[in-house]
Amino acid sequence: MMPSISLIIPAAGASRRFQKSLGKLVPSKLLLPLNGTSVLGHAINAFRDIREIREIIIAADPALKKEIKAGVLRQLKPACPVRLVNGGGTRAESVWHALRRVSPRSTHVMVHDGARPQVQPAWIRTLIQKAAHSDGAVLGRNVVPTVKRIDQNRQQVLETLDRRELFEAETPQIFKKAILVQAYRQLKERALHATDDASLVEMIGGRVQAVSHPGFNVKITTADDFAFVKQSFAKSASQPFFGLGFDRHRLAAKRPFYLGGVRIKAPFGPLGHSDGDPLLHAVIDGMLGALGMGDIGDFFSDQNKKYKNISSSLLAQKALAMVQAKGFQVIQIDATIFLERPKLQENKKRIQAKVSRLFGLPAERVGIKAKTAEGLGPEGKSEAVSAQALVVLSRREGV
Repeated sequence: MMPSISLIIPAAGASRRFQKSLGKLVPSKLLLPLNGTSVLGHAINAFRDIREIREIIIAADPALKKEIKAGVLRQLKPACPVRLVNGGGTRAESVWHALRRVSPRSTHVMVHDGARPQVQPAWIRTLIQKAAHSDGAVLGRNVVPTVKRIDQNRQQVLETLDRRELFEAETPQIFKKAILVQAYRQLKERALHATDDASLVEMIGGRVQAVSHPGFNVKITTADDFAFVKQSFAKSASQPFFGLGFDRHRLAAKRPFYLGGVRIKAPFGPLGHSDGDPLLHAVIDGMLGALGMGDIGDFFSDQNKKYKNISSSLLAQKALAMVQAKGFQVIQIDATIFLERPKLQENKKRIQAKVSRLFGLPAERVGIKAKTAEGLGPEGKSEAVSAQALVVLSRREGV
């Protein structure tokens, strides 16, 4: 059964270490601009497509709640309800304030630092899966450097620890709600000074799974941390994302024939719940696939009556809007249509122009090629038409 998760984001820290390293005062490091939104905005947005997250509770400095609502949440428009509660004097106290406000319907609670904007949705999904058979799970990294235990007073090395048994805990961390509530109640004052929720669950005998990830998940504590994260975002923004789409439709008499939103003259056309445009369906799949969002059926099901005979151009516009909402744009499309007849030579320019308009691209960024199947397979026997499309995305400037 899918868990119902309340996400808690402690965001009430005073940023003292950050301000000291920066050499000047800032209202909050969480509100610093970072690639079109804020540090906190990126931390929240990573959970946007995690279906198990049913609510987000942000424990914030009361003086910043208005700015978080106006400057962060209004821009992001999260997919689930968001509530703000007053944070506490310590991180754990902020978590406890939020924990007492979670929905009674939640089965699990996830905690994520608002100062960790690099967390990836794939890591979050893995964390949720691993927590299914334990009291909780914590995201982090296996320790790589050699670690030594020392005498703090004399700064003398006492022993070298086996790094195979060491794990650097990060966030998010997820727990069965009842277990985490029990830990806070049972440990009372001790709990409010913890820097890590997993340690509280461990103290009461809970089983916590360690889940490692392959990337960077820096908690911004100093100005150098922020500079590193900012550089990482700038680097990833320049990298293209590729998606490959494919679609095939059976041909039937007296059906309109649409390719790339252009109606083709023919006594037959593709069967489909929508208008059956295989080219646009392949492009949609390519767009969605480039961002790991699934395929066309996940969003425009052929079981949904409202999509009956709908224009695939409209579906393409809807899919494009979803991609743009994630901060991406289409920068190139290269497609191939497989069809025995009619010949498409005279229609290729029209299709190219239509696809260019639909996706806001210059014509030279849209490749439309047509091939026969040389009499082979369903396309070669004029029983079907198919299309494949390579779609290239990039992050929009300033996002």
